[in-house]
Amino acid sequence: MVPFGMLTFMTMTNTTAVNDPVCGMDVDTTTAAERSEYQGETYYFCGVKCKETFDLDPAQYVGAAADKPKSAGCCG
Repeated sequence: MVPFGMLTFMTMTNTTAVNDPVCGMDVDTTTAAERSEYQGETYYFCGVKCKETFDLDPAQYVGAAADKPKSAGCCG
């Protein structure tokens, strides 16, 4: 039992983390820096450089290729 006045409250948030398809970084869909639509799906990015890279050749980053980020590191 927690003594009176010592209660701890938790704040629940509804966020969804997804991987940036270019660099593999975890990106919160609610605060993502950038996003693109491709074939009816929304893709989220950590920054402008990853979005621009994706937009040049989206097919390289979706489907089976989506499991393997193409960048050597975040925005590299």
